[in-house]
Amino acid sequence: MTEAPDLATPIVGWRVWLMGWDEDGPTLVSPVAPFTWLPRVAATAGCRAGCTQAPTWDCHCGLYATADLRLVAPMVISAGAILGCAALWGRVVEATDGWRGERGYPLVLFAPTVDGRDRRRRDLALAFARTRSLRLPGSRPADLPVAASTAALGRRYAVPAHPLPAVPRPAVWESDVARRATEVREEAARGLGARRLGDRDADARFARTVGAMLAALQGG
Repeated sequence: MTEAPDLATPIVGWRVWLMGWDEDGPTLVSPVAPFTWLPRVAATAGCRAGCTQAPTWDCHCGLYATADLRLVAPMVISAGAILGCAALWGRVVEATDGWRGERGYPLVLFAPTVDGRDRRRRDLALAFARTRSLRLPGSRPADLPVAASTAALGRRYAVPAHPLPAVPRPAVWESDVARRATEVREEAARGLGARRLGDRDADARFARTVGAMLAALQGG
């Protein structure tokens, strides 16, 4: 069987991006393939192996997301990657640790701010950014997420964007954060339709859920 189901209701999962740039400001760039998720346009998966329609069961193509925040936490911790929930829809393949989708768009973003107070982590993040910038479009190796660029991402993509209280330590993700992250992902999916229609109650409910996760991170 090579066909993937075509879903009308989006799947919501966690994933990471690196920060890229174009003439209008910061962008979200996939960390593996040199692909920019354009602002206010659904990202569409392609396949470097030649699949005519991505994703398929017997290939690794597609836009990735996972239900378990802890699977993507190492990139946030070591490389200053941007964390977020993304909606996936269209053709979706379920995998062991998450999903691969045909179309996607971010729903909420969290950017760890890296500054001079944590020199070792900043050096690691800069080294990672320099290596990725060799093949990522529009990337600038000296640029890492900061509060201003996080806010700019939120405006460009029209989604909530939050600087993390700090670049979290590995142990933090095993605490109350994992449970709060599940609540964020579930609320992101459950209230998506209402938020798109301008439902203020749905917006407020999502904001409270996100705030609880940020508080758990800060408490850790």
